[in-house]
Amino acid sequence: MTLKIAIIAGEPSGDMLAAQLISTLKVQSVEPIEFLGIGGEQMALQGFTSLYPMDTLSIGGYGLDVLSAIPKIYLLYRKVCTAIIDFKPDVFIGVDAPDFNFHVEKKLHKCGIKTIHYVSPTIWGWRYERIFKIKKTTDLMLCIFPMEEDIYKKENIKAKFVGNPLANKIDLEINSKVFRKVLQGSTIKDLDLNAPIFTVLVGSRVAEIKKLAPIFIGACGVVAKKIPNALFLFPFANKKIYDAFILIMNTFDVSFKYHILLNQTSDAIKACDVGLVKSGTVSLEVALCKKPMVISYKVSKFTEWLVRQKIKIKYVGLPNILLNEEVAKELLQDDATADKLANEMLDLYENKDRQEYIIKRFYELHRMLKENDHYKAANTILEFIKEA
Repeated sequence: MTLKIAIIAGEPSGDMLAAQLISTLKVQSVEPIEFLGIGGEQMALQGFTSLYPMDTLSIGGYGLDVLSAIPKIYLLYRKVCTAIIDFKPDVFIGVDAPDFNFHVEKKLHKCGIKTIHYVSPTIWGWRYERIFKIKKTTDLMLCIFPMEEDIYKKENIKAKFVGNPLANKIDLEINSKVFRKVLQGSTIKDLDLNAPIFTVLVGSRVAEIKKLAPIFIGACGVVAKKIPNALFLFPFANKKIYDAFILIMNTFDVSFKYHILLNQTSDAIKACDVGLVKSGTVSLEVALCKKPMVISYKVSKFTEWLVRQKIKIKYVGLPNILLNEEVAKELLQDDATADKLANEMLDLYENKDRQEYIIKRFYELHRMLKENDHYKAANTILEFIKEA
């Protein structure tokens, strides 16, 4: 007997996660598996059949760009649902991409197809009421944070914490000197292996760069006056953001030592002593690399007001949320000034007792999140199919 599993992943991170899941499912299953849905290049390498290119799910821009894409996305939704229903899968798995996948899950659920969602939206921090819609569409939620399992179970929704992909990807022990040598051998030929290094993560969107870059650059200038031999690394994951930051950096009369890096974010984090980090998923990566950091963010007053109407959590930084403690100092909104950020960075670098405590807590976080996620997720899915 051949198992049939339909999967939709809508973005590169989901493509990678789904590809690893498919690979493990094929190993763990005693029966052959046929896969179908929407996925990217990594899933295709695992023998996945994609009905449409994954980037057809991407909606870029704002305003009219989004509105004009709605008919195309709706047509895609109808076509893919019809194809999956005709495929008659044993289960459907929506990998992240909640805006699209929850609609698909709702349709398939009504047709009697069992549905799984992999990676919960952040209902614990923002718009908790979404859980009541999830309850009507999703038979099983695979969670990447441990507290999510209890949240879903309180609402009588089947859920399982399967581990965090980032926690499994990053080694528990990080040797900073190794990654300094990597940078020295590739990009920064004159890197002093013993110099203090501050890695500054400004953002992944142009709007964030425009808002935060001037403040973060100013903070680095203040730190450099106290630590003249400090090196500041500004890594970016794509060329568009890299170029946007360079344009802003060129408007400053910068006297400190710095390098702007492309596609070396992980190395830059692992090589540093202290991080200055915009709030977001990247703060979890910095924590898992056991690096003391200050977390910062700034939005318009109106956006802040809107967020505060819906937010349910005490902290904004993922490490702080997960540890239920402000382990990494958060300087947000009016507190996000160059002087305040610099003072925090200096204290993090100079206060060894504080460093030791932060690193200890980040080790605890890593151990809490580290599970064999692909195997645990695959086994949970196969058991779910047997029970269905």
